[in-house]
Amino acid sequence: MNRMGGHSDSGEVRLRSRPVPRCWMCGRAGRVLYEGLPDRSFGAPGRWGFLRCEGPECGLVWLNPQPVPEDLAAAYTGYYTHAQPAPGPGWLRGLWEAAQRAYLSRRWGYPAGPAGRMGRVGLVLLSGLARLHPGGADELDAAAMYLSAPAGPARLLDVGCGSGVHLARMQQLGWTVEGVEVDAEAVEAARARGIPVRLGTLESQGYPDGWFDAVYSAHVLEHVHDPLGLLRECARVLKPGGRLVLLTPNVESLGHRRFGSAWLNLDPPRHLFLFSPGTLRRLAERAGLEVLSLRSTARNAWVYGALSRAIARTGRGEMSELGRPTAWVRGLLYQLRLRLRLRTDPNCGDELLLLARAAASGR
Repeated sequence: MNRMGGHSDSGEVRLRSRPVPRCWMCGRAGRVLYEGLPDRSFGAPGRWGFLRCEGPECGLVWLNPQPVPEDLAAAYTGYYTHAQPAPGPGWLRGLWEAAQRAYLSRRWGYPAGPAGRMGRVGLVLLSGLARLHPGGADELDAAAMYLSAPAGPARLLDVGCGSGVHLARMQQLGWTVEGVEVDAEAVEAARARGIPVRLGTLESQGYPDGWFDAVYSAHVLEHVHDPLGLLRECARVLKPGGRLVLLTPNVESLGHRRFGSAWLNLDPPRHLFLFSPGTLRRLAERAGLEVLSLRSTARNAWVYGALSRAIARTGRGEMSELGRPTAWVRGLLYQLRLRLRLRTDPNCGDELLLLARAAASGR
């Protein structure tokens, strides 16, 4: 996000807020879920709470109070810049990438790359090796943004693309890619990789109707003041029948049940809305999208488990914690447990995965 924030006369960062006592989706009053929470990860000022809608068929959770839109950037002062480095060389990295490409070839129809020279048996063995990842298929499918290989030229838009690492991979897999990102530093990093990225919100870009074959957005919806407006814009820029892939935290997750107010994905004051499978489905349908599937995942669960535990223990959940061997091991054990639990409780993952289709009849 843009690092510019509001400042007081003394030069200190300020973050004005406003109360949001009623549910944005159904208009009902909310009951207090948490209150008095500080920013546990990046030091934004203020104390924050969450309300849960009392509507019997809603259950939306939202931040209360919420930063005013004009000061929201101040919530990201000190926030990570999305400038992820590209994966470095090494035999282990090379083996993993070969296994991943073999999996993507068998599962999603992409070219197998150098791994294809190993023949069918080699691809089967490498694909099986990739499945040993603690996150399982959720981690592997995310490498192709949950999208099948395009049959011909196809445009892909990543809303909130960060520094373009994932788009660079999709470009290698045959997509014509483009990104939108509000973090100016991330935009510069992506452009340095040769990825076309526009600075700003999706709504401000003015893309033509039906311009993209697929739109992908990971962990953006919970950050915006108007989630419905964002989904409607995604639907508008998709071709009739085009795919939307969306990831967002799951407020009904095992992690939230286990860690409560220490759950990393509360992330006050940056996460303005938190969705359950039911609320996300209703939101997508209201935006004119046809929901193809909606489930939770174990992707990145080791991060959520390790940092939620750190918040519960110390009140802080900073990224540097992930460098501690004990945190890394505990995080992986949490991910493995969650992966097993998903077999009997499909809504327990820390992350929701929505696959939807734009109306075939157009808009």
